Amino acid sequence: MDLTTAMPADGSVEPALQMGHDGAAPEPPIKDSAAHIEQRVLLAMINIVPDYLFVKDRNSRFILSNRVVAADLGLDVEDLLGRTDFDLHPEELAEKYFADEQRIMGSGKPEIDIEEFILTAEGRKKWLLTSKLPFHNANGQIVGIVGVCRDITTRKEAEAALAESESRWDSALEAAGQGFWDHNIRRGTAFFSRTWRQMRGFGLNEEIDPSREAWLARVHPDDRARLTVDTDRQVSGEIGHTAYEYRERHRDGHYIWILSRGNPTEWNDDGSIARIVGTDTDITKMKEEEARTAHAAAETYRRHLDALEKAHEETEAAHKLAESMARHDALTGLPNRRVFSENLEAAIARASRGNSEFAVLLLDLDRFKPINDLHGHAVGDAVLIEVASRLSGLVRKTDTAARLGGDEFAVILDNAGQRNLAADAVAVAERLIATLSRPIEVDGQSLSVGASIGIATCPTDGADPETLLQAADMAMYRAKQEGRSGLSVFQFYQPTMERALKERIALEEDVRRAVLENQIVPHYQPLMRLAEDQLAGFEVLARWRHPERGDVGPDVFIPIVEKLGLIGEFTYSLLRRACHAALEWPQPLPFSINISPVHLNDPLLPSKLLTVLSETGLSPNRLEIEITETALMTNMARARSTLAALQECGIKVALDDFGVGYSSLCKLRELQFDKIKIDRSFVLTMLSNSGSAKIVRSVIELAKSLGMPTIAEGIESQDIMKQITQDGGEYGQGYYFGKAMPAEQALELVKKRYAEPLCVQADL
Repeated sequence: MDLTTAMPADGSVEPALQMGHDGAAPEPPIKDSAAHIEQRVLLAMINIVPDYLFVKDRNSRFILSNRVVAADLGLDVEDLLGRTDFDLHPEELAEKYFADEQRIMGSGKPEIDIEEFILTAEGRKKWLLTSKLPFHNANGQIVGIVGVCRDITTRKEAEAALAESESRWDSALEAAGQGFWDHNIRRGTAFFSRTWRQMRGFGLNEEIDPSREAWLARVHPDDRARLTVDTDRQVSGEIGHTAYEYRERHRDGHYIWILSRGNPTEWNDDGSIARIVGTDTDITKMKEEEARTAHAAAETYRRHLDALEKAHEETEAAHKLAESMARHDALTGLPNRRVFSENLEAAIARASRGNSEFAVLLLDLDRFKPINDLHGHAVGDAVLIEVASRLSGLVRKTDTAARLGGDEFAVILDNAGQRNLAADAVAVAERLIATLSRPIEVDGQSLSVGASIGIATCPTDGADPETLLQAADMAMYRAKQEGRSGLSVFQFYQPTMERALKERIALEEDVRRAVLENQIVPHYQPLMRLAEDQLAGFEVLARWRHPERGDVGPDVFIPIVEKLGLIGEFTYSLLRRACHAALEWPQPLPFSINISPVHLNDPLLPSKLLTVLSETGLSPNRLEIEITETALMTNMARARSTLAALQECGIKVALDDFGVGYSSLCKLRELQFDKIKIDRSFVLTMLSNSGSAKIVRSVIELAKSLGMPTIAEGIESQDIMKQITQDGGEYGQGYYFGKAMPAEQALELVKKRYAEPLCVQADL
């Protein structure tokens, strides 16, 4: 429905929708038209939403509102229409709202997640998280503003209560090596804990000037301007939680690195900050380690440059070095893609004259991405440098070893000596795999990578660069597949690989069709409450039976769905069908479903999930979202806000595959999950592997300390189930209780399990 058709171009009030005293559209005098039906549906939808929803014209007058806005102002909806905030609020608040809205309409830019408050008709302060967007008519002109406000009063009150109780857990922060501070800006006073003082060299009873000027005087000059700007913004109320890294002068004169986190707990009437509390952590050692890593990489690179300079005449050193930089990879010192292409064309020209044959080896590192994600780019660069060094030490002077980009390397293996080319290629590939499989030491850490190698020969497998590289690439892809067990392997190109490539393309097309035609269906794996042996819910898993290939595993088709960019609608379709199935169950059991990093990075994820739940009629408290640890690491800030939004809607969030990713205690506390799922790799081996058993017990104890239940995945025997129960695990799933089953079988299982009248409802 287009509201702008009822709004004149000058922005005057002509409400597009009228609502009765009960907020519903009045019955039309004549048979309902499509427009009337659409209008009533829209009104019903916006009145269901518990958040504020409203539209104002260019003069900031209400032209549309849901009931919750009017109710908080002590009005009926029709009494609210046509009024401005100056009719409804104290002058200072009204002026702020009016200025914000005029600024948005003037700039055409929305303002999202503004924290502000109103005074309700009862005089209660109500905190809101407000988003305001310019409203355009059919001609693209801005004719008003759309507002959406979420009630965050409970959260703000909880934050204030938490700030008042900080002193109770100050000793815990001290034990963790964090200094606690509390600045009361309104009173001009401050409290500094024992650890805070010790890390700076202050005495326990020494008086410390609490002013910002005194603090900035101790800050390193290079950091001072940045902190001045940022703290100005915080004190004014423009930003809330902060985390600064900066250098501060110790009492003995040297500088230490500080990570300072602050959170406002009290505000003045004008919105500025009245009180801030926070913690400081000494990160000097971490910064020194980062500097040492960078220095090590620079030193390695310097060694490559030194070796290159010694190979040239002293009189031409400067010119040769510049030429080398243009033809060598800046990080590793190896020849770059340009040099590789030139040498490849030269080798093909020699082979075409019948003078020689040669082989091309394409290398792609295994397990490099987790190292880069977990330890950072500095460590990843150090690994690449070491790989390049080992690669250079294995090839002959007549061969070419190059870095093509990322973690991909290549070797042109010359056979000018007329040796057995295939045997030479095998020997070199085996040496490369053995050498690159040895641990790489970086800053005291032992890191393990490997390499998948594809081999193509010229002229047998190709007589031009494109064909030859395509053959080597197909062989490398096959090596990657063969090495999924964790072993590094090499493969020679075979003509059948071309058929495999075509089959892979055909499979992708089949997957696309299966997603669009809903051939991939939801199955349901039981989730059990272990102590009571009671069915507590299900996990929704995708299953696909191909008409010709038979059952295709999700480990095969899910990556293809993600590659094709279809994972979004596919997941919502799967969820929609699962909701309909869950409504058939005689007990309101919950179910969980996995989401990918693509979903987690979508700011509209909560809205889309609520849309599916609203369409199907399923309560949000019956849905649980499972997120893997690696998905969280792509964007922690977005993950934090998305998880909080989901939980505010009543949707629970579980951390999946815990123990194999990058989570830590602080991540669990920061993101506030509802459950932890222990990865099946530890559960399956806990009876035969003491290390796995310790990990399982530790995760259960950790979860209990945080007030979160655990779910053990991969329970396949009664002995494992008993051990998990004995260790304190609350929930479990696995083949011992049942494999993932179609909706019909899941319905029968619920009926059977809840046939007895005394069964207790699951409360996941």
